[in-house]
Amino acid sequence: MLQETPHPVSSTALNASPCRQRPKRRSFWQRVLDQARIAGDWYLIPKLYTKNTAAQIASDIRRAHEHRAGGHRIRGLQVGEMWETKWSPTSKGAPGDCELWVRLATS
Repeated sequence: MLQETPHPVSSTALNASPCRQRPKRRSFWQRVLDQARIAGDWYLIPKLYTKNTAAQIASDIRRAHEHRAGGHRIRGLQVGEMWETKWSPTSKGAPGDCELWVRLATS
């Protein structure tokens, strides 16, 4: 005969391990800008963009220091940092694709 428990327990609660915590998820830009900081020189963003998108992202990153904290469209930018950016057409992808490069100027 089945016995009822006074407090139902979900299967996820049974499988959850108290000592394993899920690592905090980080955005693409948080990871990329961290890698660029470590590189200390020009860093190629590992994605290709259209000309307009590459130009807009480059502008957003380059002008981020002019905005208040948290007012950026791109995650991973830190207060007080100034970035240099450049973009150019590439032969790596579809015709018209562009690559984007960033470099931390000051922190």
